[in-house]
Amino acid sequence: MVPAGAKGPTTALSSTVARLLLAAVVAVFGVTQLGAQVSRPEPTYEGDDRIEEWSGRRILVVTPHPDDETFTSGGTLAILAANGNDIQVVVYTTDNAGSRDPSMTKDRLKAIRRAEEEEACRILGIPKENIVWLGHDDGMLEYVDRRELTRQVAREIRRFRPDALFSVDPGSPYEQYHKSDHRSGAIITVDAIRAARWRLYFPELEAEGFEAWSVPLVFFYYSANPNYTVDITEVAETKARASAAHISQFGSMVDRYDPAAVDEQRKEWAARLLARAERENGRVVERFRRSTAY
Repeated sequence: MVPAGAKGPTTALSSTVARLLLAAVVAVFGVTQLGAQVSRPEPTYEGDDRIEEWSGRRILVVTPHPDDETFTSGGTLAILAANGNDIQVVVYTTDNAGSRDPSMTKDRLKAIRRAEEEEACRILGIPKENIVWLGHDDGMLEYVDRRELTRQVAREIRRFRPDALFSVDPGSPYEQYHKSDHRSGAIITVDAIRAARWRLYFPELEAEGFEAWSVPLVFFYYSANPNYTVDITEVAETKARASAAHISQFGSMVDRYDPAAVDEQRKEWAARLLARAERENGRVVERFRRSTAY
């Protein structure tokens, strides 16, 4: 009888066999290939291709709600816009449910959030004509047909043919369990990037004239593993004002939306947001996970 906690002959044999199998796999495939199966953060980017120095390129932003890209990437987008890049924004939802105001309706909130997004983009230097609204209800993205969602975003990627794309990091644990629109939007976006690349995923898009397109570079925001930092100090105030344009999502405005207080509240919140901005060595920064894996 084997004492509790001790290894019997069968267990010892199993351990030996497991070690031999592992050694055989490493010998055949190599340590590098075996290690590639383990998820690791990308290393900090130290190359010379700095997106904030780009000009004349196409940048596509895919965001769950009208505000996510402003809060996370507004400074970088302001720099890109000022440098003459063409920026387009695809918004999954109308954000028509995030209010506790008893007098608010979905249609009214949809119009408010749309106007706020247009104002935020204007401040960043992005014309409202460059905003594409997919029009799905706030909080309900995971209940929309996934194939159709993927097709919609793949269509925009193929139509615009971006040099870089910004979106929610699907690998961030917080986003995986946070809002359903963030969970779904993150996964659908990377699926759409892949679908846009391969012509047979949605052959009907090719029939419409939208040929396959491989997105060269992706910048994920809301990331738990950022590897790319942008100094936005010179446009930090611009970002704060653009973020404060989404005033219906701040403080007392969530409980009771007061149109008469919009201007005053925006100024107050812009100052607060600027004071709270993330800093590194005294400089205001934004962080992303830069990836070429798609």
